[in-house]
Amino acid sequence: MRYRERTNQALEDVSGEVKRTREWLTFEKRTAWQGEVRRRQRRVDQALAELATSKLSVMKDDHSAQELEVKKARRALAEAEEKLRLTKKWARDFDSIVEPASRPLDSLRERIASELPKAIGSLDAMIRLLGDYAGREAAPVRVETKRPEEEAP
Repeated sequence: MRYRERTNQALEDVSGEVKRTREWLTFEKRTAWQGEVRRRQRRVDQALAELATSKLSVMKDDHSAQELEVKKARRALAEAEEKLRLTKKWARDFDSIVEPASRPLDSLRERIASELPKAIGSLDAMIRLLGDYAGREAAPVRVETKRPEEEAP
């Protein structure tokens, strides 16, 4: 019984982890990267506004710092958009990748449910038989031996 309980618990733990990973990927990670894309887009907009203000300023001729900030913000935005794209792809492909790997676990679960009770019953019967056998007094073993003089040449 302990083996079946532990095995079933382990299988439930694995199933739970698969579900949690799917939810994490589909909801938490996706939402986090969507928020990051919005935040980084605001940073690009802010950098562009600072560049435009710098260009309109009469006192400043050098806009390289603002242009560098715009490039940096755009790279960061592109990175976040790529991470979001990959997260969506992984979420979409998750079941097709994980399901084939989890089929043996379903098979194991079915075997435990159907064959383990039979095996336990067989082991119980063997234990009873061995107990009965060990509880009996051993019958004397009679071995007949012939004397060397009784044997024919």
